Amino acid sequence: MTTIGTLNDKDIIDFCEKGELITENFSKKNVKQACYELTASNTYFDISNSHQKYELKDNEYILIKPKQIVVILTAETLYLPNDMLGRILTKGKLFSIGLLPVNTYADPGFEGKLGIVFTNISNNYLKINPGDAIAKIEFSKLENAVIKSYSGQHGYETGIWPNPPGYILSPEEIKSDKRIKNVSTEIELSYGKKFAGVIKRIEKYERRFLLASISYLMITLILIGLFSGTDWLNTITTVGIGLGVNFIYGITVYISTKFKE
Repeated sequence: MTTIGTLNDKDIIDFCEKGELITENFSKKNVKQACYELTASNTYFDISNSHQKYELKDNEYILIKPKQIVVILTAETLYLPNDMLGRILTKGKLFSIGLLPVNTYADPGFEGKLGIVFTNISNNYLKINPGDAIAKIEFSKLENAVIKSYSGQHGYETGIWPNPPGYILSPEEIKSDKRIKNVSTEIELSYGKKFAGVIKRIEKYERRFLLASISYLMITLILIGLFSGTDWLNTITTVGIGLGVNFIYGITVYISTKFKE
């Protein structure tokens, strides 16, 4: 058995059979040359949507939408002794479809399920089934045990994924930070002029359509007044109220669509 350094396949199996490294849902077929392939459980968190938690039922799959960030909990439960470190690595087949995982590690003393963070950088809707391999972990035995073993928050125990709120700007902070431009400019900076141009054209046509609709209603009211008979006082009052309301509505809609975020 390896004294120090990265464990090979035989070392991994020997440790797991002693109740270390992978303590639940261990499978020899997932042991590779010098790593273990971690698989997806039926639990994941949607980081892009208020850290919403999903528990899949039978025959359901993990859905990852374009540009969405999710955390998938592993089916395996780990226990790392104080002299063992686990490095979590990317699986190439997932990267090839635009699913970008965050390489991380499990500290000596870690115990529990791992949460693997994924970002879908593609424009496709992707799916992962429970039991699919989602990452690789290699184990390194340290020369000496750490003085203080890991002790931290586990998302699967608390029912939420750890979320440091201080890192996310509030609406007030966004408004006051001069480095953050208006929405159109930020879209252009993030996605390029071509995409930003499409958004601007949509907004322009939206305003024109609303203004055309309002003009149509105003003209309709005028025509109704002209051909409504001899009751001019009632007609004038109706037309005046209609014109006034539509004018105010038109100005409001135009301003709100022009300056909306």
